[in-house]
Amino acid sequence: MKLVITIFISLFLFGCGGPVSSPTPAPNPTSIPAAPVLTKISLSPATASIHVGEEQTYVAQGFDQFQNPITGITFTWTSSDDGANDHAIAIFHGGVATGMWPGVMHVTASAAGVTSAPAALTVLAPTPTPKP
Repeated sequence: MKLVITIFISLFLFGCGGPVSSPTPAPNPTSIPAAPVLTKISLSPATASIHVGEEQTYVAQGFDQFQNPITGITFTWTSSDDGANDHAIAIFHGGVATGMWPGVMHVTASAAGVTSAPAALTVLAPTPTPKP
């Protein structure tokens, strides 16, 4: 009787394909990462002071939607005032501001429809020259 039961169980397991195994999961399709999109521009320094005739260099850095830096961006630089300090910065080219008159100006960098927070630049009166 034991022999019959052993044969029966063996045939049953053999007929069922042996031990049960888990199905192999299907591989996930490789997703293509999203192209970087400019979402933020950081401008430094955030505040600065120079005297008339001196220069201040600004550096802009763009960041994508994942907060990763983006290189190769051409920024447009602008400066504005509160209306009372017209033309405190006479020359502003490629991130370099030259102080021309005392006052406070705000500098921004922009590209692809994104503009940085304004950075304040205070232009102070010229440094007095010592008298001989």
